[in-house]
Amino acid sequence: MLFFIGQILPYIAAAIFIVGVSCRITGWLKAPVPFELTMFHQDGVGKSRMADLGRELLLFDSLRRGDMWLWLWAWLMHAALLLIIIGHIAGIYFLTKQFTLVGLSAQTSTQLSAFLGSISGWVLIASLTVLFYRRTADPELKRLTDPADYFDLMLLMAIAVTGMHMRTGTAVDLPAVRTYIGGLLTLHPAAMPQDWRFISHFTLVNILLIYFPFSKLMHLAGSIVSRLIITQQPPVYPSPAGFKRSVLFGKEVAKDES
Repeated sequence: MLFFIGQILPYIAAAIFIVGVSCRITGWLKAPVPFELTMFHQDGVGKSRMADLGRELLLFDSLRRGDMWLWLWAWLMHAALLLIIIGHIAGIYFLTKQFTLVGLSAQTSTQLSAFLGSISGWVLIASLTVLFYRRTADPELKRLTDPADYFDLMLLMAIAVTGMHMRTGTAVDLPAVRTYIGGLLTLHPAAMPQDWRFISHFTLVNILLIYFPFSKLMHLAGSIVSRLIITQQPPVYPSPAGFKRSVLFGKEVAKDES
């Protein structure tokens, strides 16, 4: 069982994640637009569209204007998750010595890495708890919530809790984790560290990667695509056969490949 979890499941999860996300984004970009999206003020110029996209991704601008309380906890959750992902990459690669690159001592770097990781973890758990409670306490929101919404939050919560549990008690063997992850990335998988805290956390992350392309968690990629679409100059309607949307740069927004 551990052989499958440690040496086969990660490749299955990565393949499903990459192919699934790519297929969904491609499908969105190829979908015909049956009506005009002309209510938005942007003029389609690349810089203004990128600025609009940047505000939405970094500040959740539209959510902030609609619900300040929801915006606060949603923003904290996403910011903490981003910091945790960055911290995992840097902390494992540099074995918590990443802050020596800016002149700190190795001991101070390890302490700062642990502090920032703990703060981000607790903020993530707190924000997920509030967002989950909000869905159960608000009658109208509860009516609109389906089981997938609860599952998304509980899966993220389980990953956060098992991750924080790795910070308690005996420290996880980071050199062993780095060797194991490095083996996976270089297609030379080794036996995974025999620490049940790491095994449970790593397994849940793989489950998330498999589930992600088919879930509402794809809203991150979807928000980028939709934001780029609605800030373009309106295309010709109805969309012609072979329609393909160009969403990143320039004023040309649709091409007929037929």
